[in-house]
Amino acid sequence: AYGLFFLGAHFVWAFSLMFLFSGRGYWQELIESIVWAHNKLKVAPATQPRALSIIQGRAVGVTHYLLGGIATTWAFFLARIIAVG
Repeated sequence: AYGLFFLGAHFVWAFSLMFLFSGRGYWQELIESIVWAHNKLKVAPATQPRALSIIQGRAVGVTHYLLGGIATTWAFFLARIIAVG
């Protein structure tokens, strides 16, 4: 279970680097893709995407980077303690 948690947390951590380096571009594409899918499935037809500023995009990236790094480290050490001990 901790191995899967580690992989998921590592994905969040690595994924955040893309947004830190790009600013807002990739976030905007992600948001537009999600909105397109919602509109296509008629889940939320009134939803319209809004552009993120560069500061907002970097803030989201830093948040995911920190939380992903903490969760990855936590999962690694817990899995290691369980495996050794």
